[in-house]
Amino acid sequence: MIGIKKSIVCVLLFFCLHTYAQDSTVKWAASVGASFVNFTDTPGFSGEGVNFQIPNLSLLRYIDKGFTVGAGITFTGISEIDHLYSNQYDVIMMDFFGKYDFNLSEEKWVPTVITGVSLLVKDRNDRAISVNLGAGLTYWVLPKMGLNAQVVHRFVPENYEQNFGSHTQISGSLIITFGESTGKRNRKRMGSGFTTNN
Repeated sequence: MIGIKKSIVCVLLFFCLHTYAQDSTVKWAASVGASFVNFTDTPGFSGEGVNFQIPNLSLLRYIDKGFTVGAGITFTGISEIDHLYSNQYDVIMMDFFGKYDFNLSEEKWVPTVITGVSLLVKDRNDRAISVNLGAGLTYWVLPKMGLNAQVVHRFVPENYEQNFGSHTQISGSLIITFGESTGKRNRKRMGSGFTTNN
């Protein structure tokens, strides 16, 4: 499993480096962060309580008119930190999502609504799928670096609930954009996030 995780990280870094070279505008971003889910009353997680996931990684591509698509993966990579937390279950979440930011892509504060689907894996064996809905907020500390927080609820069909019940994930991450700005940021030397103009 450690080998698989390292391979996925390498693939994400590979894509990030190549998107920088191939794209002349700021359309790509990558993020790294952490998240948690309270599984206390969730079917399939007897006795768990709060499960902490470190890291979660994602790769995003701005499309047009406030729409972004992306893919991400979340691990229970660090299962325990002494005197802080201990996870009973190992969780992997593979997400495919779309975001809409109300055409505020180049502003300092960028709210988003999120929808998508996920493949969920518990203890490497139990699997489920989910349909997701959520909201997020990004604050761009620097033109190419921002802090993101989001809340996503995953709706799991009843036939999967014995493995992985519906749940809400709260996450925070550092997000970095890639590419040379040719939009508003380049002209005004200000602004943040994605460049929406070519």
